[in-house]
Amino acid sequence: MIEIVKYNDDDLKDSEIDQVVTRVRAFIVSTKNDMIVGHDENGYQLIETYVGENESLETALGNAIYNECGISLDAKDQVEPFYEIRYYNRNYKESGINRLSDLIYFLVTTDKLPNYKKLKLSPREMAEKMPLEQIRRSIFAKTLKEYIEEEENQLNKVKAKELLIAFEKMKEIYKF
Repeated sequence: MIEIVKYNDDDLKDSEIDQVVTRVRAFIVSTKNDMIVGHDENGYQLIETYVGENESLETALGNAIYNECGISLDAKDQVEPFYEIRYYNRNYKESGINRLSDLIYFLVTTDKLPNYKKLKLSPREMAEKMPLEQIRRSIFAKTLKEYIEEEENQLNKVKAKELLIAFEKMKEIYKF
């Protein structure tokens, strides 16, 4: 069962929502306990994407993992949602729209490694790709905590804190 956390400081009812935006995010973990994460000037990030209309969560996530890492998931790979955060916003960014932003975290277990050659990228496209890092799962929380302490950009700190919460939830659920 997926755990759902709601942030609704605006006390919106579901009937008041004008727009729902869904994003999926992947903790990509190997059986050897290495994780694949993005790391650039915006901090540590998971592979993520918006889910299109009439697109399944798994399809959207699989496409994002392929487009960002060159990893093609198959039946041998585990893809499982485990945590969901729902943000309710009245008058989202002063647009007049009441918005529900739904972020769904997945555990993706695969031993496949990033392979940009599959993507047939031009040198310019390759330079624009978010750098990927392999990091041991056992030191990921420590790495994020150190990053949060040192980071000056408040938005990057908030994103890292949310990532740390989701990571701790994954550890709790999967008994890592």
